[in-house]
Amino acid sequence: MNRHIGARILQTSAGLLAAGALAGSALPANAQDAPQPRDPRCHTSQLSGSMSRVEAGAGQRYADLTLTNSSGSYCTLYGYGGMQLVDDAGNPLPTEVTRTANPGPTLIGLDPGESASATLHWSAVPHGDEGYPCQPTATGLEVIPPDETDWLPVPWTGDAVCGGGALDETAYHQG
Repeated sequence: MNRHIGARILQTSAGLLAAGALAGSALPANAQDAPQPRDPRCHTSQLSGSMSRVEAGAGQRYADLTLTNSSGSYCTLYGYGGMQLVDDAGNPLPTEVTRTANPGPTLIGLDPGESASATLHWSAVPHGDEGYPCQPTATGLEVIPPDETDWLPVPWTGDAVCGGGALDETAYHQG
């Protein structure tokens, strides 16, 4: 009898904890904490991509990857995208993308013709046992916009990406 009561108390306690956790996560403390709407989000088919001129210094490279709303409708971007370096034939090259925190994700509204960019950083200096050149030089980048699964082609304007194809990427930002 005592074991049955103990089990019932545990079940009730677990249920109350679960209900409290759900209620707490569903109701933000302040209105500004509420998730921002992301619809209508930008779909891959609504975007075109480009890469800025590469800035170089001390073996480090920086460039902006820009997505432009090429549709006739307003849409939004939020967060980080995905990418894959490719060669002339479209074959994947080593690519290891790391998300950086600055700037972090922010909701970006794009009217037709407006753009948002993610800043890319990579090293042109061979790492460890990498020879020279450290990797084959990519000619393209397959870019997956935030919250999408389809990619769009973007010409790669950079040089070889050393460190096994290590790229640092910021979240998309305006400007």
